[in-house]
Amino acid sequence: MRQPGIGSGGAFDWFFQRITGVVLFAALLLHFLFLHYLNAGQVDVQGVWDRLQHPFWKTVDLLFLVTAIFHGAQGVIMNIHDYVHKPFWRLVLVSLVWVVGLSFLLGGGLTILTFELTPEHLRMLTALGR
Repeated sequence: MRQPGIGSGGAFDWFFQRITGVVLFAALLLHFLFLHYLNAGQVDVQGVWDRLQHPFWKTVDLLFLVTAIFHGAQGVIMNIHDYVHKPFWRLVLVSLVWVVGLSFLLGGGLTILTFELTPEHLRMLTALGR
């Protein structure tokens, strides 16, 4: 008799979760090192704008975003497959996870790629006391 999950790609998903988890942990450590320790005092809107003017940092932020969203979505989907047994609800929930994940990816990606600091933004931030 065939065991549930054998040949369904579950082992690959489990392994890939571990790989993306390690990548996210390393990226988070590098984030703290570069932005909060080596560049202390520059963590403000102007600092973010300066950093996002460089293609290297845009690429790093996009890769971090894609990895985090995929890791989170895949983790939720693995739980759905473990605990939701009705095919209809599985389809609905997995579809919902991908719609939300792709929405976050689109919103975050557009923010990273098109982030612009205008004089009006600076005036508003100054008025707020930042």
